[in-house]
Amino acid sequence: MLFHAMQRVALPAFAQKAIVFGGTGVHLFFLLSGFGLALSKHNDSVGGFYRRRLLKVWWPYAVALTLSWGLAAGLHLFPDGGAAWLAGVLGYQMFFPAYMESFGGHFWFISTILQFYLVFPGLLWLFRRWDNGRYFTAFCLLVSAVWWVVVFALGKGSIRTWNSFFMQFLWEFGLGMALAHAVTNQKMPEWAVRWWQPAKWWLWILGGLIGAAVMLLLVLKTGQLGPIFNDIPALTGYGMLCVGVYWLAVRYAPVVERFFTWLGEISFSVYLVHIIVLELFLLILRINGYTFQIFWIPLFLTLACLAGYGYEKITKNIPISNKNN
Repeated sequence: MLFHAMQRVALPAFAQKAIVFGGTGVHLFFLLSGFGLALSKHNDSVGGFYRRRLLKVWWPYAVALTLSWGLAAGLHLFPDGGAAWLAGVLGYQMFFPAYMESFGGHFWFISTILQFYLVFPGLLWLFRRWDNGRYFTAFCLLVSAVWWVVVFALGKGSIRTWNSFFMQFLWEFGLGMALAHAVTNQKMPEWAVRWWQPAKWWLWILGGLIGAAVMLLLVLKTGQLGPIFNDIPALTGYGMLCVGVYWLAVRYAPVVERFFTWLGEISFSVYLVHIIVLELFLLILRINGYTFQIFWIPLFLTLACLAGYGYEKITKNIPISNKNN
């Protein structure tokens, strides 16, 4: 949310480049998606898996798309119309650059995660057949690396349908699955267990800063190579920083940990509606003659969290998404 909000604030050139790091969080999203799905107890039935994805992900997404389309038509918040809505609802926007960033741009992630859902039963079958997290992760990394080379060789690095195709992030998703298996079966490396504690917060933050520096160096100094090949330092940097901040909160600010635990329970709903809240917020400011400045951001974040909380309650109470279904 901070990343998207800061993009709408007039900032010095160096700050505009720095906030790009906020978008790096998407790499952690893919890892956590693989981790969560691998831990799920509802993966044995392919039909059951897709049914749950339909209710938990596609349905709230379709409602958010419909709301965005309505606001686009009524208040002109977005330049997109019915064709973009249909592409999103039916899932084929992932193959059309004109629709990938419709209704605010953030829904491209849904397109990519839907691709992962399509292939997940096959990935799970392969993982179970090998029963080896290292082999599986190496395989996923190899597939991703081949895709990176193909995208670069074809000069498609700036096109969302190419640089955000699921194979771009397969290694992160696969790593998440392997980590879930290691945690479940108590096969985490000894060094990881030793470092996974609040007292080591400084080590995680140091590693995160190093990873972030390498990522930014690749982005700023290597042209098209950076955005395609920087995923490993990007995930390392962002992920380690998040763990370090988490341990800091556990040790020194438990209220922060409790807040993010609460936010995590509604995070998908917040993700779906925060751009709508941002656009409405900007519209109200313009109508009243104000410009969007940094000091407005805390109010926007509060409204976005409240809107996500309300959206979570509403979509869960619509019959198709009822938890008892």
